[in-house]
Amino acid sequence: MSTELPLRGLRVLDLGTVIAGPFAASLLADLGAEVIKIEPPGVPDGLRRMGRVKNDVCLWWGVSARDKKSLSLDLKSEAGKAIFRDLVAASDVMIENFRPGVLARLGFEWEELKRLNPRLILLSISGFGQTGPLSARPGFGKIAEGFSGILPLTGPKESRPYFVGFSLADTSTGMFGAFGVAIALYHRDVLGKAGTRIDLALYEPLFRMLDAQFLSAGINGGAAARRGTNDPHGWGLEITSRSRFLVLKSRDKKWLFIALPAKGIDIEDGSDLALTTFVGERDAAAATEALRAAGALISPVLDGGTLATNAYLKERGDVAPATDERLGTFMVPAHVHPPVPNDPRHLFRTSQSGEDSEAVLRSVLGFDDGKIAQLRQGGVI
Repeated sequence: MSTELPLRGLRVLDLGTVIAGPFAASLLADLGAEVIKIEPPGVPDGLRRMGRVKNDVCLWWGVSARDKKSLSLDLKSEAGKAIFRDLVAASDVMIENFRPGVLARLGFEWEELKRLNPRLILLSISGFGQTGPLSARPGFGKIAEGFSGILPLTGPKESRPYFVGFSLADTSTGMFGAFGVAIALYHRDVLGKAGTRIDLALYEPLFRMLDAQFLSAGINGGAAARRGTNDPHGWGLEITSRSRFLVLKSRDKKWLFIALPAKGIDIEDGSDLALTTFVGERDAAAATEALRAAGALISPVLDGGTLATNAYLKERGDVAPATDERLGTFMVPAHVHPPVPNDPRHLFRTSQSGEDSEAVLRSVLGFDDGKIAQLRQGGVI
C-alpha cells in the first residue's frame, strides 16, 4: 500500500456547521487534505458546545476538528469577503451546509464562486436540497430520518417508530458528500472537466439505502413496516424463511448478538426462552463457543467503552490513542486511511476559534504582520 496520503495537496474550505458538512470535511482531512475550518469571529460552530464536556474540553468537537486548521473570518464585512474570495481562488473544494440562499445573500452564489475559481468543487448540504418547493425549509438530521423512509422500519409493531440513537442522517450525508467530492475530483482532474456543485439533501443518502423497500412497495403494493426491533433482517418486509436475531445477556453480564439460521440450531429446544436461559447460565466466552459450534453467528455487543478497549479493533487499527494536555491519553476512532510513517496528523484537536488564522493567512495568501494586525483590529479575523 502506498505510504502517501491520497488527498495530500488538496485544499478544502470548511464552512459547515455542527455535523453533516464538518463530517464530510473530516473524512477528507483523514485522507490527507488540508482543511481550513472557517467560523465567524465570536460566533463559533455550535458543535463546540454540544455533547459531553470534561475539563472544559468538548469531546465531540475534539474529534470533529481533528486535522483541521481554524480560521475566524467575518464574511459579512467587505475586508472579510475580499479575503474569502482569495481563499476560494486558492482552494480545490468548499463545503457548506447553510440553508439555501444564505451564500447568495453573502454575495457568494455559485455563479460567483465559479467565476473566482472555475476548478472549484462546492459541496452544498441542506435539509431538502437547493431546488424544489421545500428547499427553503430548515432541516436537521432527525427531520431527514423521518422524511427518508427509514423511520417506520424500527420499533415494535404496536408502538410508535423508533429513532436510531445517533446522528445517522448527518453522518450518512457526510459520507455521501465526501464520496461526491471524490467523484467530482475525478471528473475534474482525470477527465479534464470544470469544477462542479454537489447539491445533497440530508434525507437523500438514507432514501437511496432503502432501495429494496422502495422497490417492493412500488411493485407489490404496500409500504414496508416495522416488525419489531429484534427482526431487522426482514427490512420491514414479510419473509417466510429467514434468520432469527436475538440479543441476550450472559452470566458475566455481557450482551451477545446472536443470528440463528432459518432452520434453527440444536441447542435445548431452540426457542427464545430456552436460548435466553442457555446463555444466561454461561459466561460469554463459553456461550459463544457452544452456539458457534451449533451453527449460530455471534458478535459481542460493543459500546463506547468496550469499543475503545477491544483487542481486535486495536489490532486492525480501527481505534488509536490520542493525547490532550487536559484529558491525558485516550482512545478515539482512527483515521480512515491507515497511519503512514512519521504521520503528522492528529486524532483529536481542541483548537480555539481562529487559532490558526495567522498561519493560514500567511501560508495561503502571503499576508504580513501589518496586514494581520490591521484585520484583527478591525474585527475581520
